[in-house]
Amino acid sequence: MDEILSQEEINALLSSFAKQEEERAVKSGSGKTKQVRPYDFRRPDKLSKDQLRTIEMIHETFARSLSTWMSTYLRMPVRVTLTSCEQLSFDEFSSSLPTPSVIAVFNISPPDGEAILALEPLLAFAMLDRVLGGPGQAKGRPRELTDIEQRLMQDLAVKVLDILARAWSDVTAFSARLENIVASSQFAQITAETETVGAVSLEVAFGEVTGNVSLCFPYPILQPVLPRLAATRWFKKQAGRGGEAASAEAIRQRLATVQVPVTVELGQASIMVADFLDLAPGDIIRLDSRRGEDLVVRVGGGPKFLARPGVIGKRLAFQVSRVLYDRGGTL
Repeated sequence: MDEILSQEEINALLSSFAKQEEERAVKSGSGKTKQVRPYDFRRPDKLSKDQLRTIEMIHETFARSLSTWMSTYLRMPVRVTLTSCEQLSFDEFSSSLPTPSVIAVFNISPPDGEAILALEPLLAFAMLDRVLGGPGQAKGRPRELTDIEQRLMQDLAVKVLDILARAWSDVTAFSARLENIVASSQFAQITAETETVGAVSLEVAFGEVTGNVSLCFPYPILQPVLPRLAATRWFKKQAGRGGEAASAEAIRQRLATVQVPVTVELGQASIMVADFLDLAPGDIIRLDSRRGEDLVVRVGGGPKFLARPGVIGKRLAFQVSRVLYDRGGTL
């Protein structure tokens, strides 16, 4: 005879099942809830936002120093600004570089690894044009560097790398040694294509020319200094520089002992190249200055004083009669 459950027994079974489900939910809810976030194995996030922010601040300092040096080097105002700081795969970085480019591969030691400094070709040619005495313009289609242009670009890259090392000196001390300059990213395979890199982009503008300069640091180079890339550590270092006021006197004393060349300009004259080549001992060149006029005294190549010539004992001398002011300042 089949056993038939009554309605009360059925209700009791259903209530027991419901009670068991509630107990399971309570047990699962009592533990810590795990947050799940997407992870792209092609672009792993190895650098935190805090570390990227510190790298960004380092290269803001680098941009200011580079702007000052390039203005002197190119003899015209140059503006360098930081445009981006991010982490990419090396394949994404190398694919973003135009062909041909001016790519400087350099070695960072320690930890003895390679990194990249890349310039847009038009920017590089405009800089070379300015260095060679031109107005600082890039004309024609991008091309590879000639041997002479490559030599000049090597000298420029060495100085830029020196400024880069000084910008990083608050975090870590390293030396940057230029290894090679190539025209294509295919010849600058410094790490695996899937490796994470820190990519920094700067915009350089002078005259009518604007172009980008890119830096690429593979993760194995950054990994040893990651603990030092905390923003709080950086701000503490910056705050510690408040002691600069205390060391200002020491700097002033050291500057006071620096020797600078002082020359007195007796006068000027313009002659033909043919006459210059025919000069011989005893020939006289007539200067534009007159007897009794003040002479220009140059300090470090720049005019600073007007003075009258004379002698003290058996030595030539001059007496300063007036100070020359140039755009709001003098010695």
